[in-house]
Amino acid sequence: MTHPDAIASTLVAQNPSLAMRLVGAVLSRRARRKEGTPADLAADRRLLRRLASLARAPRGVKLTEEVIAGVPVLRASSGARARGTVLYLHGGAYMAGSARDGANAAHLSADGGPDLVSVEYRLAPEHPYPAAVEDALAVYRELVRAPGPDRLVVVGESAGGGLALVLLQKAREEGLPMPAAVVPVFPWVDLSPSGANTTANIGRDMLTRSHLLEAAGWYAGGRDLRDPGLSPLFGSFRDFPRTYVPVGRHDLLLDDVRRLVARMRAEDVPVVLDEWPGTIHGFLQVPSAERRQCRRRVRAFAHEALPAVTLAAGAECS
Repeated sequence: MTHPDAIASTLVAQNPSLAMRLVGAVLSRRARRKEGTPADLAADRRLLRRLASLARAPRGVKLTEEVIAGVPVLRASSGARARGTVLYLHGGAYMAGSARDGANAAHLSADGGPDLVSVEYRLAPEHPYPAAVEDALAVYRELVRAPGPDRLVVVGESAGGGLALVLLQKAREEGLPMPAAVVPVFPWVDLSPSGANTTANIGRDMLTRSHLLEAAGWYAGGRDLRDPGLSPLFGSFRDFPRTYVPVGRHDLLLDDVRRLVARMRAEDVPVVLDEWPGTIHGFLQVPSAERRQCRRRVRAFAHEALPAVTLAAGAECS
């Protein structure tokens, strides 16, 4: 098996693609117009539902709705469940998005890859903290039991990336084992937010700082935004598994992600950080060279973390 840090040797493209530059320019202009205005929750939810409805699983991957530990999930499978499972947590600032967003991550299940289980966690403001954590943790408990922690990888995007880290902090507190790996993709790890780039990248990113603060307030329900249950940056990463963190250089969350990686390294977590030049928050949703390359890296990291599966007569599938 390749060393888990070997993925770091693949160079990230130094210049953003034309597609990324064009989409980034349009979305950042939109964010500048919205900065300081009230968030439109209904419109945000409609937009994410529309985008999720357009997502299609790769050929050979079947999507099915299930319930695990009382929590609705969407399972993506190519029929190789013995390979393991990816627990996927969608983004949407804890107030939008759905398990259907997992269809965009179903490439992890293609070509005999592990099943992907996307969690339909409850959303704020109707269901503030700790509802999302409780739902994710309930599913995690079941997946740790079967297929087991050594065949489990946790992946989350944006708010889902922050939720993935809180999930593992809570799991450790319960005495549950860690998964084989965790991949927080451009994670929201500080809801306060105190990182320099939450100001410096205003106008360069698709995120709107004022809307993030509003969403954080809905989710927190009156709690201190620096509470580690909300902002995993301020918690401990002791005994965390190998970690891969991709983020864009134009992302409002960039500085917070850098602080996250520094904290993890200080606690001896094997972590790989990829910063993608010229890319915005959520760039995995932009059809581009960056999306294709980052998807390959996430897939390689997740697959390398999972053990080979013995088929028959000594044959192995990795």
